[in-house]
Amino acid sequence: MANRPLVTLTTDFGLADPYAAAMKGVILQHCPEAQIVDISHQVPSHNILSGAFILANAAPFFPPNTVHVVVVDPSVGTDRAILVAQFGDQLYVFPDNGIITFVKDSYPLQNMVEVKKFDLLGIEGASNTFHGRDVFAPLVGYIFSGKPISRLGTIPEHFTLLDLPEPQADGGNMTGRVIHVDHFGNLITNITRQHLQNRWPKLDDARLEVYCQNQHVGPLQTNYSRVPPGRPLALLNSMGMLELAVNQGRFSDAFDVGNGAEVSIRQPGEAK
Repeated sequence: MANRPLVTLTTDFGLADPYAAAMKGVILQHCPEAQIVDISHQVPSHNILSGAFILANAAPFFPPNTVHVVVVDPSVGTDRAILVAQFGDQLYVFPDNGIITFVKDSYPLQNMVEVKKFDLLGIEGASNTFHGRDVFAPLVGYIFSGKPISRLGTIPEHFTLLDLPEPQADGGNMTGRVIHVDHFGNLITNITRQHLQNRWPKLDDARLEVYCQNQHVGPLQTNYSRVPPGRPLALLNSMGMLELAVNQGRFSDAFDVGNGAEVSIRQPGEAK
């Protein structure tokens, strides 16, 4: 079991349609011994930012040499590139649309190729609307065959990254943005523990109040149960990112906010 080729899938296909299963079928045609793991097929439709977040926070926990296939691809069928890259000790197959941004920010790029020699994949009549099945899945078979990815094409001169603003410190406060809304309705921001510690080195002793779109959330907490059920809170989650939640509820619904919402952290007495 430990020696079986391991591949993950991250898509916005959902679970009601045949798309994810069709990809798996093609992968297994090319590599019957492959072990396929779903990271998620519930990425919000066409949402590259959420896909990038989900990928980067799941892929690193897989063993070395895992191949991660990512199909959140609103520009399928256009001239956008298809890339195969090694970051750290894992391989990624993905459209060149910025979905690799958070992986790139965290792990060293070892190798990258823009796929140009599609004839090496043995595919004919690829659909212009389903590259996941007709291009990405055969690419997995090629990779697992042991052939070097360098044969597939050329090293790109550049590749696409999302343009994401960093949290800003202004007048002693810090402001960031929501970058992901999870299944529980929790809002995850681009403010990390490191950002907070850079601004407040004695973070555990700092009295910090959190606001979302200028609505008061409350002080930083250590877990969800620090407030009664139905009450909002802010905490640093298991990924080390500032998260806004409602204990046993949905922050996104209670505050009617989502991706892109402004989140600020203030110390009492500091300027707003």
